[in-house]
Amino acid sequence: MCTVLARQQRVGPDTAGRDLACCPLPAHPEGECLSEYRSLSSIVGLGLALASVSSLAALPAPSGSDFDRLADQLDNSELALASAAETANILARLHALLPSDDEVRGLRYRYLNCYLAFPNDATAGFAYAEQGLQDALRSDDKAAEANFDFCRGQYRETLRTPSAALADYDAGIELARHLEDARLLGDGLVARGAVQSLLGEQAKALLDFLEAQRSYDGARKEAASELNLLNIATAYRRLGEFEKARGYLEQSRTFAAQRGDTSTLLAVDMQFGFLAFENNDAAHAHAPLQHALELARQMGDRGNAGAALLAQAQAYNIERKYRQAIEALRQSELEQTAISDNSNEGMNHLQYGIAHAGMGLQAEALKDFDAAERSLASGNNLRYLAQLHAARAVSYEALGKTDAALTDLKRLLETNEALEQKSRAEYTVLLSYQFDSARRDLENRRLAADKVMKEQELVALERIRQWQALAIVLGSLLLLLLAWFALRQFYKMRTLSTLAMTDPLTGVANRRRVEHATSQAIRQARAESRDMTILTFDIDHFKRINDNYGHEVGDQILVRVTSTCQAALRQFDQLGRTGGEEFLVVLPDTRLEAGMQVAERLCANVAGLKLDDLAVGLTVSISLGVTQLKPADSGMRALVRRADVALYRAKNNGRNRVEAEI
Repeated sequence: MCTVLARQQRVGPDTAGRDLACCPLPAHPEGECLSEYRSLSSIVGLGLALASVSSLAALPAPSGSDFDRLADQLDNSELALASAAETANILARLHALLPSDDEVRGLRYRYLNCYLAFPNDATAGFAYAEQGLQDALRSDDKAAEANFDFCRGQYRETLRTPSAALADYDAGIELARHLEDARLLGDGLVARGAVQSLLGEQAKALLDFLEAQRSYDGARKEAASELNLLNIATAYRRLGEFEKARGYLEQSRTFAAQRGDTSTLLAVDMQFGFLAFENNDAAHAHAPLQHALELARQMGDRGNAGAALLAQAQAYNIERKYRQAIEALRQSELEQTAISDNSNEGMNHLQYGIAHAGMGLQAEALKDFDAAERSLASGNNLRYLAQLHAARAVSYEALGKTDAALTDLKRLLETNEALEQKSRAEYTVLLSYQFDSARRDLENRRLAADKVMKEQELVALERIRQWQALAIVLGSLLLLLLAWFALRQFYKMRTLSTLAMTDPLTGVANRRRVEHATSQAIRQARAESRDMTILTFDIDHFKRINDNYGHEVGDQILVRVTSTCQAALRQFDQLGRTGGEEFLVVLPDTRLEAGMQVAERLCANVAGLKLDDLAVGLTVSISLGVTQLKPADSGMRALVRRADVALYRAKNNGRNRVEAEI
């Protein structure tokens, strides 16, 4: 799949993110048309050393091993197919090697054909993928099913939008994980990550690209690993890390040039064009974009030709060469219409609007902007919408429609604020990922050190046994030595016993210990005819805290909540952690009313925690359920179950509150 995934993907234009019709208010510092992504997912797909396809004229006899060898080369990105003729020849050779009545290899041929055979007919490609998926399901061929999911996704992008393909990629990724197929998993992660990158989810995209890189490296798929660097470069560029992006792009260009990989060279040229936009240097974008256009036409790839022309139109608009922009847009539309590619419709209208506005045709520009909005709104891409609002506000102002201009400027401010918040969230996720990676590395080193220590302990224990045997022979002096060793072992076992009953993170009783304490308290209360109350509580929205701030912050929240609650309890009250963010409190000799007061105190104390040192604006609360021991209770589980009923009611009633169950 890696080799062919990019066959139908497009490298599209990218804006510098500012009003190209001289709007005085800047938009977001970046924005790409939908088709830019198409090449990146595909770049992992278009391979390495150029096959000598001209030698394929004489088709060989069917052979299972020869078929597998050639199919592996395609799947593992070891062939670069630079033209439709080369693609047709390689597919003919693969089909000639296909043994008859071999259902598994037949499905493999079909999914490779699915990726490669429809470069300019997305509708036929989608139908082919649908049929292949149904046949793979009937044959219970999970690998083929995943590949047809990925293939269908790439055509769905062209016919609809990239976001529409996420369900296909998610389904294929799940199958790849189940199969433990590292190469197939990497392909799916690259495809999904590229969509996320295009939609502005750069942190998610990088996580997918980096996981794909680990999968490829683990499976020793060097070609796919090298090709994936272009995806990483693009994500860094969209994050504004231009130097990092440039370094990866140079590496990708060298790699592609060494192997004659035309598709990767085309994508690299497009990326360098986008970098020129973002550095306010549209004049230097034309050379790489023109080269990308020439490569696309050389390959017979009308989709990427249209994308390159659209990017050139953006450059012309930035330079205020509006007539040249209009001409480039018309040529781009011809290419896209020829292959039923609707993915750039919104960006086409937007660039037409900018050009018409620059030529003073404000009424015509407004029609273009309105058409662009209808198309772009469905994708909810904030970067495009920010550019649209900025450009349209200028046109409204030029026509004297100040109220409409003000409305667009307000929407621009709102969109830019949302983009800023999203950018901060992206960096938070990246920092969390980097921290978690460092923590995993530290944990791995600690485990390695523990292993060495345990091995040393085993050696020491063996020596101890030898000394014990010798002690029996040597008499009383060595018996004293044996007693000393036994005493040391006793203290060690007592320490281990304590640790076994304690939660290692918070230091309070673990589930086993607090449940034992609850059972004991029930027996004592009944024996002495005393009251007893228990509380159950958990931290509200704890999963959201972990997702937004990382598990390290989540661990600190658990420690601080536990410490605060422990400080508010009596010495003989028992607090224990029963689950991830779930706790149980045993209150001996306490009636329900007093237990409610204790619960309210815990709730208030936790709500008052200051957590700005962990994350600015972070707050935390708990929900509690309270119940009192009744004569009819069969034991601990009945009591806890009743408290949990109250806890769930507290959650359903808005959280950060106390409820009792009588």
